[in-house]
Amino acid sequence: MIREFALRLDRRKYEPSVVCLNARGEVGEEISSRGVPVMSRIMRSKLDPLSLPRLRRTLKKLATDLLFCLEHRDAIVLGTLASLGLVERVFVAVHCTRLWGGRKSLGLTTRWSLRFVERVLAVGENQASYLVQEEGVARDKIAVVPNGIELSELDKMPSPTEVRRVLEIPADSSVIGIVAALRPEKNHELFLEAASLVLREIPDVHFVIIGGGKRMALLENLATSLGIRDRVHFTGRRSDGRVLIQAFDVAVLCSHPVVETLPIFLMEAMALGKAVISTRVGDVSSLVEDGATGLLVPPGSREELRTAIIRLLRDRELCVEMGRKGREKVAKEFSLDRSVQVLERLIDRN
Repeated sequence: MIREFALRLDRRKYEPSVVCLNARGEVGEEISSRGVPVMSRIMRSKLDPLSLPRLRRTLKKLATDLLFCLEHRDAIVLGTLASLGLVERVFVAVHCTRLWGGRKSLGLTTRWSLRFVERVLAVGENQASYLVQEEGVARDKIAVVPNGIELSELDKMPSPTEVRRVLEIPADSSVIGIVAALRPEKNHELFLEAASLVLREIPDVHFVIIGGGKRMALLENLATSLGIRDRVHFTGRRSDGRVLIQAFDVAVLCSHPVVETLPIFLMEAMALGKAVISTRVGDVSSLVEDGATGLLVPPGSREELRTAIIRLLRDRELCVEMGRKGREKVAKEFSLDRSVQVLERLIDRN
């Protein structure tokens, strides 16, 4: 999001600059190439004692009025400390809930740092409640700035038939897919277990898992043990994940409830006109209206997920209608332009 905010803020009102604690990376290079000043290598090593005075000098040189810290412990702690007595206003974006395993996501130093900031930005009301109830963030500090996506980029996609050809899936088969890193909290096991149940009733269905991670072999073995390996396509990590969504008839998110907030994957799938099914986690309910823009199922229930998938596969009109309403929902409430507008209104409240 830092890329989008830096490039989309109204230049008639604001003069954005970006400070990277480490190297610029591809995002920093792109931002710089588009006319936004980018400073880097503030932190030369993990325990660099000069990073704090170096950041203070940088903020002073930039005559910083407002510091926006993206969610990362080093950025939050260093940013808030460097701003003391120097920068009047500090915003911190915190887009997390609990870590996998049940641990709180914010450490003691991060929570301590937040007492010095003006605003803590959450992506939704449920996540905001988590920050208040579990992390001890003052409610009057929290503002909601929802995630958003660039809709125009999704208008230039290849056809579903072309993408299915790349994935070696027959054009007339049904396709159910998920885009998520292969981490435990994403619960790909539930996806595969539901897939095995669906295939017992509707044999001509293919299931696509887009994402990489250390659990690849484990999940491939599970698909084999379930007897569905020939109907499951593992793509590994892909930079063109949003393009591959075009192959889907239905997009699925089946995460556990402790980690998820407001997934970009669901927004992209809905913007592409795909029907979606999600577990009722995080702030997904603000995006997916059950029965209207998609279907919500209880976390961990393979039977409920199976039922939802079969319902959409057997009712193509409903599938298409949910896809249409989902695209309208994202265009109206979850565009990048709207996210930037919300942020600008917060900045202007001075």
